[in-house]
Amino acid sequence: MTDYNDHTWRLYISPPAIGAWNMAVDESILEHVSRGEAPPTLRLYGWEPPCLSLGRAQPFADVDISALEANGWELVRRPTGGRAILHTDELTYSVIAPA
Repeated sequence: MTDYNDHTWRLYISPPAIGAWNMAVDESILEHVSRGEAPPTLRLYGWEPPCLSLGRAQPFADVDISALEANGWELVRRPTGGRAILHTDELTYSVIAPA
């Protein structure tokens, strides 16, 4: 375990990726930061192909799967709350830091 001072942050810029990959990377960063194995992290990333992400508690029944498939879009669940977000031409960020 490494002690990171209050001024040590990591900037992680990752290339556009599929939704499942993006959520897995955020989850991995969260696990490492929470164990003190990585500094607080600001991550910038994109989505390819576009992806609809559902909040942690939003039911999949809310989604028109055939419309997603017709557009070539993916579906993924975020570990955070909130409602559906369609990620297309955007820059997404995650901030992961100890409480």
